[in-house]
Parts: sequence; structure tokens; C-alpha cells
Amino acid sequence: MSELAAIDTQKLLDMMSKQEIHDVLARYARGVDRADAELLGSCYFDDAIEEHGPNYNGNAMDYIAGAMERLRLMGEMAHYVCNSHIELDGDTAWVESYVITFARFAGESGDVDTLTGGRLCDRFERREGEWKIAHRRITFDWNNDMPSNQGWCLGMFDTQAPGFHYGRKDREDLSYQRS
Repeated sequence: MSELAAIDTQKLLDMMSKQEIHDVLARYARGVDRADAELLGSCYFDDAIEEHGPNYNGNAMDYIAGAMERLRLMGEMAHYVCNSHIELDGDTAWVESYVITFARFAGESGDVDTLTGGRLCDRFERREGEWKIAHRRITFDWNNDMPSNQGWCLGMFDTQAPGFHYGRKDREDLSYQRS
């Protein structure tokens, strides 16, 4: 019976670790989309490495500091973390997460919407009881750029109506409100 209890305890600890890692991934997506440097920084250790495709390879905190102004100036964006595969190895976890990103860019002849699919290939570490990203590499799998054609579900949503909440890149976003 004690062997069964030990197995159940380890499974519970593993489940808790995986949930903590999922929480970091969700904070990351929210931090990027809200251009929240503090929230985004809470996902990484101070000495973490970020390899963001060919655009950046270095300290994650430096990447965040440099990206904030660009994120605030960019149009709408959304990062969706889909399924994640997590392999635990003591205080290290190897995590592959599928992501889909949407971003709107100002183009010379009108706004352009871009959809990109890829994967976050992360090494998480647990230090002092807390899971965070220690090294992130990004793999790009596909992309589709298209002229923006925002019609709000063919006019079903009136963007001027009271109660319509449009996403923001600051603490005025609805997700920060507590009521």
C-alpha cells in the first residue's frame, strides 16, 4: 500500500508541475498581447535565453525590453498557445507548445493580417520551487499574410454599441478589470 501511495504522490507532484508550466505559458501569451513587460518578464528567469527566430538571440529580459515599444505600436495581435507536450526530468522540463499568432501590420496599400503557426521549444527549470523558462527556441511551421478585412462577423457586432470591449495593450484592457 505504501508503494501505491508513493506512486500517487509522484503523479500528483507531476500534475502540479505541469499545471504550473501551463500557467507560465498562458501568462506569456497574455503578457505579449497586452504589451505587459512585468507579466512577460515573470515567465523567464533573469538569465534565460530567447532565440526568437532570426530576429533575436540573447538574454530574454533584454529581448522583452526591446520588444515592448514595438509591441505597443503594432496593431492588433493575439497569441494562442495550443497543445503542449511536457516531459519532466527532475527540476528540468522539456516543453513543446504549438502556437498560432495573429498580428495586424500597417501596409503601404492597407493593413495586412498575418497568421503564423509554429512551436515554442522550451527548457523550463524549477528554481527555488518555481517553474520558469530558462531557454526558449521558436520553430516556424507556416504563415499566411492577407489584406485585412475586418467586418466584425459581417456586421453582427456593432463596435460603437455600449458594452463592446475592444482589446487594449495596457492595463485598461478588460482582462485587468476586477468587478
